[in-house]
Parts: sequence; C-alpha cells; structure tokens
Amino acid sequence: MSSKDKIVLYDSIKNIIVNGVFTGSIISKYKDKIIFSDNIKISDSDGINISDGLIVGFEEENEKKVAFSKKANIFWKSDDEIPLEYSVLIPDEIMDVYSEEQFSDAFPFTINLLHTAGLYLNDFNYGINHLGFFIGEILKNPVTLIENGMLIADRVVINDKGDPVFYDCLIVGRDQKDELKISYEPLTNVDDKVVEFIIILGRESLINIT
Repeated sequence: MSSKDKIVLYDSIKNIIVNGVFTGSIISKYKDKIIFSDNIKISDSDGINISDGLIVGFEEENEKKVAFSKKANIFWKSDDEIPLEYSVLIPDEIMDVYSEEQFSDAFPFTINLLHTAGLYLNDFNYGINHLGFFIGEILKNPVTLIENGMLIADRVVINDKGDPVFYDCLIVGRDQKDELKISYEPLTNVDDKVVEFIIILGRESLINIT
C-alpha cells in the first residue's frame, strides 16, 4: 500500500476505496458537512462505519439555518448509495505541527465560544454573515468549508476588509486534477467569495476532535 493510499482512504470521485480498519486523525466530507473521527472501517462487503464521529455543519430549524456539532455513529451499507465524498487520514507529522502551534485557551484577547455557532454561510435563502461584527477579533476553533476543500484552523481573525485570515491551518482540498491534497499552513488568507461556511466550534465539542 503506497503512502498516498494510506492518506486517502475513500474518494468517490476518484473511485478510491481502501479496505481496512483505520485509526488516527480522520476527516471526512459528507455532502455539505464535515466529520471528525479517530476511526473508520471500510469494507466492500460491510460498508463504511465511523464510531463516535463529530459531525459539523448547518441544519434547518424554524425556517432558518443553524450551525451544529454533534456526536454520532455513522454507518452506510455497501449496497447503499454512499453519500460520503471522501475520508482522509491526516499524517502524524502534520498533526504534530498543528498541535504544537495552537494557542492555549488562556491566551489573552481570544474569543472562545461555549456552544457551536455559525459565523458565515453562503446560502441564497438562509445566508449568514457575522464577519463585520468581529473585525479585528481573534476567534478560536473555526471550521471552514470552501470551494474544493476545507480548512480547520486554531483561530481566525477578520481583517479590515471583512475577509477571514486563518492561523495554524490544516487544509484538505482538490487540485486541478481533482486529486486530494493535505497540507499545513501557518497562515492562510481566504476571500469570503470562495467560502461556503465558517462555523466556530464551541468548547463543548473540542474533546471529540483532539
């Protein structure tokens, strides 16, 4: 099994299915949601099973979209139409750098939310944009879905143009050939035009992804 196969465990676009039981820092994209887990089982005969995963996204509630993060056991049978786009195993060396560069929760002037909340949602009917309210502020634990990928950062600062600047970032995305790539960046500027959503994870959720 090549190094690439060990990183990309499942990719519906490239028809990659690596059978086995995998543990570590695993990130999956499921429709317009992100799943964090420390395990996944993939089998041609038994389907895909994720135990105790943390699902992050938006759901409709009382005619509006509300951000959520919730634990769940996720299972798709092999004969189901599996809605998972991909699952990747983040290499230990990238996770080590990401963990080392994180700010302590006690770092001054940072905003830590107790409950998960939506900061931005690009949706024609239910759009949310609170970026302007937080210009110059440091918000901890943003999870961001962008065009062709996702970005998980330790913190985000909204610059004076209203664009988010992410620090200590894990980036998962597709290149021009639709190959999945995983990288670490100490700082990433993102134009809000390519952002699908930004969710700030509440402290109550963090135990599930560390």
